[in-house]
Amino acid sequence: MEMNMSSLPGVGKKITFINGDDQMMAIIIHYTGKRELYFFENRDDDEAIFTFNLSSEETKQIGAQLLGATFNPLESDKLEKLKMARKDVIVEWVDVPKKSKVVGMKFYEVKKLVPLGGTIIGIFKGDDFIVDLAEDDLIERGDTIMIVGKKSAVDEFELICEGKEQ
Repeated sequence: MEMNMSSLPGVGKKITFINGDDQMMAIIIHYTGKRELYFFENRDDDEAIFTFNLSSEETKQIGAQLLGATFNPLESDKLEKLKMARKDVIVEWVDVPKKSKVVGMKFYEVKKLVPLGGTIIGIFKGDDFIVDLAEDDLIERGDTIMIVGKKSAVDEFELICEGKEQ
């Protein structure tokens, strides 16, 4: 799935998702907490085929359902494994501070710093979320690294980025 985020000055943020069928969904998150969903037949359409407005609380309720809060069609043994993994695996957004040792490093160098049990899944560069960085792309001050993995590995990587590794 392709995802892009952009600022809407005076309004909030716009996040677009394009699925494997080239259909697009846009979410506008207002500073007030209101959310608007727009559904498009394909990424090139100018007019949405359907729109839907949600409050902040309604959005959380729908998000919980999408995550399987009340129904998860997995088999019970797979569900138990998933529950165990959820306890051990986290997703974290690590801001790259001004004086971080990773500033100016190439992406492949930073990947080597990630402890066993963690994986970088993307980087926010400004409003763009990039999941396919080239090995020689540079990490810059203000980037946000999205990492998934065991809590201990994620915590250790955060300390490395902050220059406080043990």
